[in-house]
Amino acid sequence: MLSHSYARKSLFSICIFLFGASLAFAERESTRQIVAMPALARVSEAAESSRSKNFSCLPKDVRDDDVVSYGLKGRQSVTVEKKLTEIKARCRRGKLVDAKGREIRFYHPSCWGNPPVDYLEVRQREDKEVPELKKRYTVIVFGCNPMIQ
Repeated sequence: MLSHSYARKSLFSICIFLFGASLAFAERESTRQIVAMPALARVSEAAESSRSKNFSCLPKDVRDDDVVSYGLKGRQSVTVEKKLTEIKARCRRGKLVDAKGREIRFYHPSCWGNPPVDYLEVRQREDKEVPELKKRYTVIVFGCNPMIQ
């Protein structure tokens, strides 16, 4: 049997070793995060610059990588950029227009996992708004994420 003082010294040594190892691991992780941060900043700057090159006149609440419609069973989702390219959109005098010169508007319908009590009224209002917008503008309606519904 081990003596009580030997067991205590062994336990103390193990604790010191584990504490030192955790400090070394934490230091290595913080260094990794510091190294990764500039790379992430460059990626986000690149995303912003690509946005400004392609469609600088997008509304502030719409990004070119936002999903307009979701693909089913392995089909690729359609992004704002793909949709705008498809309709030959361009910026003219600070406004986003299609190939015919009509201004483009984006519409975000309400999407719920669990609909609110007044969801029928909200749907009716939205069903009236979209046709009214389509009279004056080319309207891109965002689809709801099927993972939410």
